[in-house]
Amino acid sequence: MIKATLCATLLTTLLGFSCSKSTVSEVKLNGYRTNAQSEKDLPNLNLSGSNAAPSQHLVYTFKKDAVLKMHKIKITNTAKTEYFSVHNYHGGYAGLQDTPDQNTPTPYTLIASLWDLNTSAANYAFYSYKAPTTVASRFGGEGDGQKTVNPYGWKLNTWYNVVLRSWKENGKIYIANFIRNEATGEWFHTSTIGRQAESGLLGVGNGAFLENWVGDNPSWDGRFHRKAFFKDCWNLGIDNVWEKSTSRYFSANANDAGRNGYFDRAFNAGYDHTENAHFMEHGGSVTPDAAFGTGRTLNLPEQANQGSTPTLAALSSSGESARYQSNKVIVSWAVNNTGSPQLSYKIELLGPTGIVLANKELIRPEKRADTLNNTLATGSYNVRLTITDIFNKQATAKTIKVVR
Repeated sequence: MIKATLCATLLTTLLGFSCSKSTVSEVKLNGYRTNAQSEKDLPNLNLSGSNAAPSQHLVYTFKKDAVLKMHKIKITNTAKTEYFSVHNYHGGYAGLQDTPDQNTPTPYTLIASLWDLNTSAANYAFYSYKAPTTVASRFGGEGDGQKTVNPYGWKLNTWYNVVLRSWKENGKIYIANFIRNEATGEWFHTSTIGRQAESGLLGVGNGAFLENWVGDNPSWDGRFHRKAFFKDCWNLGIDNVWEKSTSRYFSANANDAGRNGYFDRAFNAGYDHTENAHFMEHGGSVTPDAAFGTGRTLNLPEQANQGSTPTLAALSSSGESARYQSNKVIVSWAVNNTGSPQLSYKIELLGPTGIVLANKELIRPEKRADTLNNTLATGSYNVRLTITDIFNKQATAKTIKVVR
């Protein structure tokens, strides 16, 4: 793994995480443009040594532990070896990357990672689901754990809503990772990762960061400008109540061991009223706003007009079917990817008089079919399917006729 200096002691204490990026091995830039060019790029500087854009953090404080975390990002400037982290929670992180790794179909990837609870005791993080296009692998070098990477192909100047939904089952915690393209309305479930459960869920704190994780190569060091906007940061508490952050602050890493080099003061952050969002930027000819003075930290205002709860589309299912075969009732359905994603489902088999003969209820965001093992007499039956979304909203139950 590539080492990085992102994880300051303060963030580690607050959020309970450390950092790891995608491995870059035998990197070739052929075929990938090195940067989304902007007027703040400085490609012709003659520099030596490490000159990474300063790692920087946007930290949110909440009052309660969260079962779900939600946060939106829009990237307007990017360059290679850049990680735009959207969520940093107790034990892991999730966000978007611009990678020079030529083994991926696109440099614009979606990554989610979870650290082992105790690597030396073989108490490893794992994945329980990955989308067909998602690649799962172990990581190491800055702690060890499980990561999933998807060639999502995010685009500049587009808002994305990144959501983490957690639950506990059989002594383990599971974290399902979702992203929504706000322009198309389409949701995507890239993976579910997990590890042995602790006392809490996703934790109280949340944060975002920008990191130029390789600073010793002129093709991807701090001479290129990176910028992202962030808004609508929410926690859904274990009490099922939505919570906005009570405070927010920004910090930029100091020039530890000369890592930032020429670009040590090439950082900035603030609140943009036009976007109604916070922003972070670094690299190129970026300089701190006057509000920083000679420092590297800044308290940030509350987002305007965030409301008391987020606006969410309802879950919508279709294509429900049920059939009896070989002493089994086989049920299947589809979920519209522009409605809220599925979290769990409940299947109930109803007899001719409406009595529940059998039922099954599971938290499985990815499943769209299941079976009930029942020997049925000749007659007419019904299956009742009830789906709950990741925001704990229950869709209207669907009744499906089954004939034996």
